[in-house]
Amino acid sequence: MIKVPQLKVGTRLNIVFENEIMQSNAHFMKALVYDIQEGKIIISQTSPALNRNFLNRRIMVSFLAQMDGRNLRFGFPATLIDLINDYKIVSEKNVEALVLQRDKAAEPLEFRMYFRVKPHSQSNISLILNETEEKVSLIDISLGGAKFVSPKNCSFRAADKVKFKLLIGGRVFDLEAKVRNIWAPYDVPEKKNIRYVSIEFEYDDKQREAALGKAILEIERQLLSEGKI
Repeated sequence: MIKVPQLKVGTRLNIVFENEIMQSNAHFMKALVYDIQEGKIIISQTSPALNRNFLNRRIMVSFLAQMDGRNLRFGFPATLIDLINDYKIVSEKNVEALVLQRDKAAEPLEFRMYFRVKPHSQSNISLILNETEEKVSLIDISLGGAKFVSPKNCSFRAADKVKFKLLIGGRVFDLEAKVRNIWAPYDVPEKKNIRYVSIEFEYDDKQREAALGKAILEIERQLLSEGKI
């Protein structure tokens, strides 16, 4: 049985709304633990930020810990119960902070439930659209799906079935996916002609999942070493 580590001040967290965990367009946010007080956890304002409209929402909180020389991810459900506008972190410096109520003890997370990564330029993961034989620009990828920038000459619709080739190192996997969502990057006006697309992989493939899982863990380790997660 794996020993579950204690959450500590300074731990970097990944947060997702509980009802979005299995959705390919889930919003993953990052935060830092400021303090832990009798079951309540005070964390930094997330990126992207949350306001009081999100109070009482249930979330899944996850964090990495090194166990027996391996980086493992643990997580627990919590409820967002308060937003502090002037939390003091150092002398004369106040910041916004969020207060979480832990709903359950931390435990190891199932891989497909927790983390998606943005492949860096040197990663060995590529996604090619069969229709155009073009490599798409990946925003992020997980075992269950991916987000990417839509090629200019393609028009996707929600619920479309689309075929890809997933390249992992020297291996090629045929991939069928369903379009889940399409949206414009509203926060970047100069990209008004660009569309983002999220897809959900349609069929389980144990060999693909094993290869993709290994590649994602390698990216996650690199991000951890660079202090980016």
